Amino acid sequence: MDAHRLVRTGVVAAAGAAVLLALTGCGGGAAPRPAGGATPSPAATPAAPPAPSSTSSSTSPYASAPPAAGPADGSWVGLTGGKPVSVTVKKGHALVLAEAHVCQGTARGTAPVTLTLTCDDGYTARTEGTASTERGKLVVTWADGTKDTLTKATAS
Repeated sequence: MDAHRLVRTGVVAAAGAAVLLALTGCGGGAAPRPAGGATPSPAATPAAPPAPSSTSSSTSPYASAPPAAGPADGSWVGLTGGKPVSVTVKKGHALVLAEAHVCQGTARGTAPVTLTLTCDDGYTARTEGTASTERGKLVVTWADGTKDTLTKATAS
């Protein structure tokens, strides 16, 4: 597989990843419909949430580290061990396509970016890692020792 084909394949994978991330990362709060297509009856109006106290600490996952930003944002592609790898980081979300696995989760911080992902099929090799940019490339070091060196995907 030549480099141009790899980049084109990576761009297609990154575009698909972006669509998947947009669809799954913004999973609105709609309640599931009951079987048979019946429309659920409206529930009682929920009580207003309690006002936060000035002494309570925030339980937001963003409180400990800001979402990833800057040079790591975007779609990145490359080969590791002869197999294609794609990483997309945007607004605190991350998506990895590797070895026919799709993993998604959070990206926190900026230098380095900490990636915390889950994979629907139980794959665990690329679920915890750190990413940083080095000489225009994204270098991701995973907890299991795997290291991906990726190039920014561009449309051509």
